[in-house]
Amino acid sequence: MALDKTATNILNAVTVAATSYSSASSGVDLSNAVDFAIGYQMTFAAGATLGARVDLFGDPLGATLDFTIGTYADAVDSADVAADAGHTVQGIVQLNRSPKYVKAKVYNLDSVSITACSLWAIPQTP
Repeated sequence: MALDKTATNILNAVTVAATSYSSASSGVDLSNAVDFAIGYQMTFAAGATLGARVDLFGDPLGATLDFTIGTYADAVDSADVAADAGHTVQGIVQLNRSPKYVKAKVYNLDSVSITACSLWAIPQTP
């Protein structure tokens, strides 16, 4: 049995202000996923020292792909992205696949902006 791993862009080239969240990504359906990863690419400003965090949020009701991440919603999972001041970084992080529907946000830990921030959903399905 072959497994499919198709990357889909869910957040495209946004700027993340200092000590703030990005907008929410588009939703991802993990109904058939046996594994899940998020690919990322972002550019840190020259003064960046703390990095960023990719937070994954799930629809607690499992009702809709277009759920809204509430102000006080807790992340299902998260992964840190180390700062590399003045450079574009990219990588892949393994995240929790238990919710039916998920969305991601990037939190900028630094006092300078992150630019060209993109995320790709990579569910592994049979």
